[in-house]
Order: sequence, then structure tokens, then C-alpha cells
Amino acid sequence: MPRSTKLQSASHARKKNSAPLIRCVIFDLDDTLYDCMGQRVRPAHRHAAKAVVKAGLKASVEAVYRTRMKAFRVDPILMHIDAEVARKFHAANPEVLSKIARDAYFNCPVGKLRLFSGTLPLLNMLHTRGVRVFVVTFGEPQIQKAKVKTLGLEKHPAIDKIFYADRDRLLTKEGAFQVIQQELDLPADQVLIVGDRAMSEIRAGNELGMHTVRIRRGEFASQHPQGKIEVADYEVRNISKVGKLPFRWGTNSQIHHGDTEARRNQEVRD
Repeated sequence: MPRSTKLQSASHARKKNSAPLIRCVIFDLDDTLYDCMGQRVRPAHRHAAKAVVKAGLKASVEAVYRTRMKAFRVDPILMHIDAEVARKFHAANPEVLSKIARDAYFNCPVGKLRLFSGTLPLLNMLHTRGVRVFVVTFGEPQIQKAKVKTLGLEKHPAIDKIFYADRDRLLTKEGAFQVIQQELDLPADQVLIVGDRAMSEIRAGNELGMHTVRIRRGEFASQHPQGKIEVADYEVRNISKVGKLPFRWGTNSQIHHGDTEARRNQEVRD
């Protein structure tokens, strides 16, 4: 399917003048449907610290963990964090260290997880209105599947299907978005992408001419869009705000005008 951008699409002008009809919503998982930052990120970084120390890095687990979290506060991208650890502790082979750390980070065992309080009400509302719902998540597939299971989303009646984008890029998020759109035979401007990463799902959705909402919280909240292509139509801090945005949801749709402070390309605060 050829790519299109919102700036190029014929539907872009219509979006500004009327509440768009949304017949499909595609959610990210981490820091979108549940609090990954609060429940997973710190344990995953500690798991990575243990792995590199076990592999021979001359440092204590606590020292590596503190270095990782300090680097995280500057830039949450793993490449940056691994480079800081390698530099501080004079790693003999930074590339090997980075691979060990990433493998451990993405394979951190899954414990108990809880959805955001607004997740299930939103899923149920969309299901009631006949909106098709999908989840597209990135990471180690088996770990992501374990997260989905413990969150109770594996067989949730509101969710049509869950796609697992992987680090080997056998399936990318953009590729999954295209598959969903093709299977449903919907125009791009009837699809909404909801996620927390500007450079990932928000960019992909924009490039495909879909509507986008960014959940501005969690691990990647500090990242700023790199150009207009990474700017979401709306930003919210809580998933419970998504259903209040000015969209027409599903076939039995009514316009939701949202909170009075809502503006396109601006933040909707709690």
C-alpha cells in the first residue's frame, strides 16, 4: 500500500472542519493501556544491570542500575543508556554489552500488572459503539504476550486481535497498521492510532494518513516530536480522556465535543 501523509491526503482539510468518523482504534500497549513506567521500567533496568555484571562488567549491580537510571532521565532510548554504562565502567566491548543489556531488558520476567483505571471503560464504550479495536505492541513477543495475559486482555471481547511487532522487524508497527487497514477495507481517515511514542506509532499513523492521539506520560513522555510528522492530532495525559475527544465513534456515532480546553495539536490535561 503506498504511503500517504496527512498533509498530502484529501481528507486532511475535512478533519479541521468536522468531527471525524472513527471506525477502528489501534492501541499501543506499554504506557498506553497500563502504567509500564511505574510497573515495568525500573525492574527491567535492574534486570539489565544484573545481566551485564554477570557477564563480567567490573561494577556492582547497584552502581550499574543507578547509572542506567541517571542516563534514562537524560534520554530514555536504550542505545544512549547502554553507551553511558559502557563509558562509565570502561566496557571492553560496548556492542556486546549493549546486546546483553537489551536482551535482559526486553526479557525481564512479567509479574502482576494492572490496567489504567480508564482502559476498560474506554474499550467497552468503543465495543458498544461498534468500533473495531486492535492492539499493536513492540518488544519480545513472548514477554509481550505474557503482559497481555496478566492484564486480562488476551480474550477481551472488545479486542479483535493483538499484533506483536518485534525487535527483528519481522513485523513493524507500521506494517501491522497497514495489515489492519487492508483487512477492514477502511479509509485511513477512519482509523485512530493511540500510543505514547512520537517517533514510533504516532509517526507511523501520521505517515499513513490516520488520526493520532498521544498519551503523554510514562517512559517516553519527555521526548519531543522531531518535526510535524511526529506531532499527534491530540495529546492527553490519561487514556480516560480519549473518549471525550471530538470524534464520532463507530456506526452508531454521536459527536463528542470533549473538554472545552481541548484543541487540535494541544494537550488535554486531567
